[in-house]
Amino acid sequence: MTKDAGQSSPSSAQQEDLKSQQKQKQAILYRLVLFCTSCGLAAWSFYALTSSNLNWKMRQLHHQPTAYYHQTWDELAFYSVDELNDKRREFYDKSTREGTSYTEQEQTNIKEAMGALKMAQEMYRKGKDDKAVRLFEHALALSPRFPEVLLRYGEFLEHRQRNIVLADQYYHQALIINPTNLEALTNCQRTADVVQNLDRRRLKSLDFKSNVLSTIHESNAALRRAKKEAYFQHIYHSVGIEGNSLTLAQTRSILKTRMAVDGKSIDEHNEILGMDLAMKYINAILVQKLEITIKDILELHRRVLGHVDPIEGGEFRRNQVYVGGHIPPGPGDLSLLMQRFLRWVNSDHSSSLHPVNYAALAHYKLVHIHPFIDGNGRTSRLLMNTLLMRAGYPPVIIPKQQRSKYYHFLKFANKGDIRPFMRFIADCTEKTLDLYLWAIRDLPQQIPMLTQTESEDGERLAQIHIYA
Repeated sequence: MTKDAGQSSPSSAQQEDLKSQQKQKQAILYRLVLFCTSCGLAAWSFYALTSSNLNWKMRQLHHQPTAYYHQTWDELAFYSVDELNDKRREFYDKSTREGTSYTEQEQTNIKEAMGALKMAQEMYRKGKDDKAVRLFEHALALSPRFPEVLLRYGEFLEHRQRNIVLADQYYHQALIINPTNLEALTNCQRTADVVQNLDRRRLKSLDFKSNVLSTIHESNAALRRAKKEAYFQHIYHSVGIEGNSLTLAQTRSILKTRMAVDGKSIDEHNEILGMDLAMKYINAILVQKLEITIKDILELHRRVLGHVDPIEGGEFRRNQVYVGGHIPPGPGDLSLLMQRFLRWVNSDHSSSLHPVNYAALAHYKLVHIHPFIDGNGRTSRLLMNTLLMRAGYPPVIIPKQQRSKYYHFLKFANKGDIRPFMRFIADCTEKTLDLYLWAIRDLPQQIPMLTQTESEDGERLAQIHIYA
């Protein structure tokens, strides 16, 4: 006889107890499932309501025609100070922003910076501005992320130096670091209109010079020589920013003769040849196109990098890269980000911006995404000049001698304020226009567009001889 066969059957009372316990367990399980379902529905409803309200508010902020403040983390990147304040108060997560906490070393630097700041203010009161400037700059170098230093130096620049643009820049930097700093907000609101008007006047001046240049017929011999020389310079400076050591004369020789220069690497030669191909592609195709596509960007990059790295040329990167303190998005996000970027480039809103602001923003946004393993800067500058040329401006030359300033303003844009970078591009645009306008004058027999001066390393550099 088996063990099971030897066991007695449960009584009817025991069977009733078992059934009762099973019913109780089923009831508890049912109530638990019902409770979880209710919580899930409530959570989903709350998310739907809050997210739709957030999206509505963000859409309201994105379409303000008079807004001017530039923020790089937003799609359209234009906000007034009031809108910026409202936006930050409602949606800003201070725990993720730079400046909410300081390391031990930073705290030590802040103490020293405050001592220098106190001495600077004392020199300011005594009218010793030169000493005050040096002390303010020392405090800023010690603690560039401390709002108190930024605000006091900004006030000195605004009231004593009459440099309201730079003062406004420091006020906004303080506000970015600490969005709840009411003093920074008050200072920003005080300077906003003045700085906006100065920027507008600057852009009108650029338009005037561009219009004057457009009245010169293409058959003008001086204009043709100026364009040819500017073509060589554009390539020379653009590859020079990235570290190419070929001189302007050597660059010109390579482009004219296609002969190698002794003592220079093959890659340096190929960088010049790649830029030549890319600029010819722009002149032949891109300038005439009304809409820029991802294929156009890839074709541009394929020419920029094709001679140096044929495998990576015209291909999005497949690895994570690091650019100084900036960590670009991962390779898996590039396709979506580039589609979004091209929608912005081709949008009615973007194309309605002033051409210089539009081109500078496009340059920054593309280099910020950093879609390629190499050649991002050259491709971004070429895209910027494509957009400027479509608007009737000449391609802008960013001098290699201003490389550190160029990268400084790009890093500054990463911190939230792109306006200094846009002003830098406006400066380069004006100098390029001045070169053209001087070159087309009838006074000289040869192009007086440039004079040659010796740099510290002995390389001959191109500089402006006189402004028109």
